[in-house]
Amino acid sequence: MTEHDAAWPPGDIELALDHDSDIDDSEEIYDAKGNLITDEYVQDAINDVHRAIDEGRVPVPTSRPGRPSLTGEGTHSPRVSFRLPEELRERAKARAEQEGKSVSALAREAFEQFLRAG
Repeated sequence: MTEHDAAWPPGDIELALDHDSDIDDSEEIYDAKGNLITDEYVQDAINDVHRAIDEGRVPVPTSRPGRPSLTGEGTHSPRVSFRLPEELRERAKARAEQEGKSVSALAREAFEQFLRAG
């Protein structure tokens, strides 16, 4: 089995759970390249995925994908949060919608203007 340098899974392998499979233990199964899939093959693939993750060659999915960094690629953007009255939140939401942007983008612009004004 070869180690994968590209994104996982490779284009010729489809990963899916199939609890209704009619394959029994005596049936031979092959991958798209004609390699016999055995317990060792599966364990090698799992080990390869773990190595790729450890080496940073493949992104690790998270439960919530994040937004692109505002600071720069590969850098975490700091977060500022604060509370406000519901009425002000609704006005901000309506204004952001009107301008075709998110409330966060509207808030960043307003905060920047406020700080520039001194």
